[in-house]
Amino acid sequence: MPKRAAEAPPSSETQRVKPADSFGDYRSQVSRLLSQQEKISLRDQEATMSHSNTAIGAGMSHLKREDLNVLLRQCVRDLTPEVNEMHMRVCSMKLFSDKATKCSVPADSEEETEDDVKNLLSNPDIVKKLTSQYSNVLLHELDDMQQQLENILDDVVATCRPMSRGEKLDLRKAIMELPGGNRDRIAGIVEEHCKTSGKEFSDEVIANLDQSEDNIMLWRLHYYIGAVKNAQKLAS
Repeated sequence: MPKRAAEAPPSSETQRVKPADSFGDYRSQVSRLLSQQEKISLRDQEATMSHSNTAIGAGMSHLKREDLNVLLRQCVRDLTPEVNEMHMRVCSMKLFSDKATKCSVPADSEEETEDDVKNLLSNPDIVKKLTSQYSNVLLHELDDMQQQLENILDDVVATCRPMSRGEKLDLRKAIMELPGGNRDRIAGIVEEHCKTSGKEFSDEVIANLDQSEDNIMLWRLHYYIGAVKNAQKLAS
């Protein structure tokens, strides 16, 4: 096999449509739905704004909330395989790197494929170059996917009713009870939100959640904590 072929990335999948494009497409669909004007009675609007169980879609008609729920379920169903595929690609890259450093190749081999592997594994510079290039590709795609997902979540929670002071106090308490790794993620969500909204980030932002009027950030944290608790229940 020619040397050029031996230096190709571990997978050619990077040439097809990027997963982030699918995330971006769903964000566009969510944005279009939320931007649609509708007539809703003042009574129904006040009911959805005040009901504790209808945080998302406050002020929307029942029909529009159902359309949003259907779209979000479809988003999760369609995008989960793409996330899983990215995970498999990361694992494949890790396996490739491990084999390159640990795997021994038979000294006497007449098969072309074994010769190619032998040549590749015997050249640490090529291995380093391949893993570095492929790592950069994966990291870039993962960053894009994360940003698109953050945008979708922000768009959705922007429809939430204002969080009450009692809920803010409960939120701050729940954050303090999280494991260290999850608290780091909380800080990451807040920091990213401050960055995208042009605000200054500091630890005081989290410490003073009960005084915050940033409804998007508050509900993002609320639903993240809910996801953590659900994961803990499934694991127990």
